[in-house]
Amino acid sequence: MTDLEAWRRAAEVGGRGWYARAHTEAAALCVSPDPVVRSSAWCLSASLVRQGGDHARAAVLDGRAVAEVGLRVATVAAVDAVVGLAADALGPGRYRRAEVLLDRAVAILDRCGPDEEAHRAGVRCRWVRAELAMARGDGATAEFWADDAARLAADLASPRHRVKSAVVGAAAALVAGRDGVGRRAERARRDADDGGFLPLAWAAAAIGDAVGDPIAAADRARFAAILRARGGPFR
Repeated sequence: MTDLEAWRRAAEVGGRGWYARAHTEAAALCVSPDPVVRSSAWCLSASLVRQGGDHARAAVLDGRAVAEVGLRVATVAAVDAVVGLAADALGPGRYRRAEVLLDRAVAILDRCGPDEEAHRAGVRCRWVRAELAMARGDGATAEFWADDAARLAADLASPRHRVKSAVVGAAAALVAGRDGVGRRAERARRDADDGGFLPLAWAAAAIGDAVGDPIAAADRARFAAILRARGGPFR
């Protein structure tokens, strides 16, 4: 197995909520001879940490990811790292910084080749655009970016990207005050659970819980217990 294949496996493991294992595998890849793999490993570590709410530590790790590849040469790894920094900025409310970083990420992405990895990075940019709009209380803009992410994700081979786009869309609809949020969250929760993407299932359950769905509340507690047993930060 190459280091790049090992990173893909670690990312898959993390996406399924095996946090302790994903942290261990990412840490091992941070010393890979390939700077792109090192950058991607730091970025994965940052994502795992950010999910626990430690945006400051995640920003340090994403900064390491940027340093590994630099920003002069257009690579998807650089895009991922800069988008990660934008997501890190949302926690402490640094919304203007997040916006600038997202613009920088898109500028780098525009110089990348039109392959599957670039397509995936484009979806991730849109997720964070939607999250930024939600943080600002702008539901309509959040829905625009969430819908655009879902449109692009439909062409990807990755089911996780389609499921996460649905979760982001449900969250945006909640912020926008739309009807039917509970039903959207339920569908996303079911798809995430069926696919084994438990962190996304937890997030969808949290949305359902927020609109008073008692089944979602019970599922949220169940998913959290499983994820804690796997080394995750969920409550």
